[in-house]
Amino acid sequence: MCFSAAASFAAGGVLATSSVAIARLPKEKASRPLAVFPGIFAAHQLTEGVLWLHNDGVVPDGYGSIALYVYALIAFSLWPILVPFAAYMLEAAGGRRRIVLVCQVIGLGVGLSYLVSIVRGPVTVSANCCGLSYWVDAPYVLGAPYLLAVSVPFLASSHRSLVVFGAGVALSAGAAALAAQDQTFPSVWCFFAAVLSGGLYLHFRAEARATAYPQEEGLASGALAR
Repeated sequence: MCFSAAASFAAGGVLATSSVAIARLPKEKASRPLAVFPGIFAAHQLTEGVLWLHNDGVVPDGYGSIALYVYALIAFSLWPILVPFAAYMLEAAGGRRRIVLVCQVIGLGVGLSYLVSIVRGPVTVSANCCGLSYWVDAPYVLGAPYLLAVSVPFLASSHRSLVVFGAGVALSAGAAALAAQDQTFPSVWCFFAAVLSGGLYLHFRAEARATAYPQEEGLASGALAR
């Protein structure tokens, strides 16, 4: 699988459209952290598009350096903190919320550790024939807790659509591990996860419909139960 500036900009455009569509839907306050996912992924993909252009000599070094640090901060520091937080806000009190809370603590530690490593530097990116390779001078041991923080929270969710999303994120990690080489894993997985986040529009549309027509949803549930 090959990636390019065109692929990143196209994904960013589609996700930006999905983000606008989600913003127009009515939603509860607790859903707002999840609602920003497509928008952040859109910015992430557009940033990687800039990095591809920098690699091709189209974008000056100064802009390339800014794009690199923005990409690294989102990929390595923001996601392990934001994913558990978004899942926690949507979960009612109980065992599931405690599981997500554990993931939040782990994600906070991972995100802050990566933040320190990014600030200290160096952070580098290089291109091969099929992708961009990112490198952050951080402990290798952070990889496993990072994966736990970004994949388990939605798998533990009581919302079926979010469990499906979490399963997609986990499976995409496996697919990215097979498709990627060396440090290209963050780029490949973030692309897959970004595409999946566009599907969150369906989750929010269903939630908006359930809020607007609660009696209809209740009758439908009753009919299914019978």
